[in-house]
Amino acid sequence: SGSGFGLCAPGHSPKMSDSSDYENSDLSDGAQERATAGYAKAALGVPYRMQQVLISWIFVVASVALLLDFLSLQSLVRDIPDGSVTMFDELCNWFGVLSCLCWLLGFVLLAHWLHSVGATPIGLAGCYMKLVASVFFNLQPMTGTMNDPLLGGASGLWWSNLTGILFFHFGNIVSCLDFYLHTPPGADKGRGWLYHGNLPVTGMWVYQAATWFLVASNGMACSFNGASWAPLVQIAEAPVFICQISGALLLLAGSVIYGVWCDAFRNLSNPALA
Repeated sequence: SGSGFGLCAPGHSPKMSDSSDYENSDLSDGAQERATAGYAKAALGVPYRMQQVLISWIFVVASVALLLDFLSLQSLVRDIPDGSVTMFDELCNWFGVLSCLCWLLGFVLLAHWLHSVGATPIGLAGCYMKLVASVFFNLQPMTGTMNDPLLGGASGLWWSNLTGILFFHFGNIVSCLDFYLHTPPGADKGRGWLYHGNLPVTGMWVYQAATWFLVASNGMACSFNGASWAPLVQIAEAPVFICQISGALLLLAGSVIYGVWCDAFRNLSNPALA
């Protein structure tokens, strides 16, 4: 996600004060109800909120599909030696196609939203880096589905995932830098990570943590076009598996955080037009 998740249209900064009442309260039922109500009310101030709701759901689907892609890949590399490939194994590239198409669609919509709210040049740069990343992401599962020996066979192009995750990771770093240099409307550095106005910042740091793991997993498992010293670590070994699953789960967590920010899981409607 681009750093502009937290930006609001000029003159339309959301009123976040209502959500602060519960930040340091206990976890009683009443406190939880006030927290939910505070988030929901604050989310109404998100500009073009329904577009953010759509983007959040797309990124949730992308993250879940990526998790299934990794689980299927891990199952596949373990089953191939026994010749007992399952249907779940064979869905590996299809999970990848779904995930990567969702990332591409989500970042196209996000770029439109950022331009609509007047995002900073740095925020736009972070988003467009991740849009480019999603294009590279799509090359691997699509070429793997083609199963053309000239394009890497069932594994697809060897370089596209590594290139994509590097663009994605540096895009997240640029987005975090944008938040540091330009505090988004509604955010408050004096409040906690779960203060409603700070959720876009929190979500972006979670995304950056995710891509650290995914850069590591791709770097370790990349074949580097059949180089004698590659891969550094086999896909089925624990370091790659842990980094893959951790990265996918953190992307899902970041997407859920943005969904909470715009109330994507409870309020799927716009207020009635006057």
